[in-house]
Amino acid sequence: MDYSFPQTGCEMKKSRIPFWNTKTSYIYDKSPTMKWIKLTAFTVILFSFVLSLTSCEKDEEKKITTDFSRSSIPMTGAQETPATTSAAVGSMDVFYSKNTHTLTYTINWSGLSGNATAMHIHGLAPVGFAAVVFQTFSGFKSAVSGSYSGFLFVDGVAIKEQDLLNGLYYINIHTAANPNGEIRGQIVFQ
Repeated sequence: MDYSFPQTGCEMKKSRIPFWNTKTSYIYDKSPTMKWIKLTAFTVILFSFVLSLTSCEKDEEKKITTDFSRSSIPMTGAQETPATTSAAVGSMDVFYSKNTHTLTYTINWSGLSGNATAMHIHGLAPVGFAAVVFQTFSGFKSAVSGSYSGFLFVDGVAIKEQDLLNGLYYINIHTAANPNGEIRGQIVFQ
């Protein structure tokens, strides 16, 4: 079988290979159009993958900005205003959710000079300053050592979320020997 073409000034070579198997056919994928289509498809797939990763990160980022927690915040007599010489120690674990506007806390203490007589959340005051009581705790163990858990609803009126997140509230434990407070810890999330 002869695959020759009529003469047009350029002489064509005879070939026994059908035209669809040649390197110039669209099936062989070496045309500029196919390269462009492959490059575009690859770019779209890569962009979709990156976009899906970014959207997952935004969900995680959102959780980070709506939930705040801190563990083992120290409570000492040196933080009290005025400072005490008490050897008692304590710690606080705090968690705040912007979705529920609720601060939850767990307080542990030991070595008080006497039984705990009162516990409060005070504010608005930075470290080194005293403030009024916002929440009085009830049902706590009146002892030199113990723990207590509770929650505080941040209503946005009396207790503002931004003030809480800026560390303007503190918890202290009172005793008979230290009626203004024996140990104190600032509620901070950094």
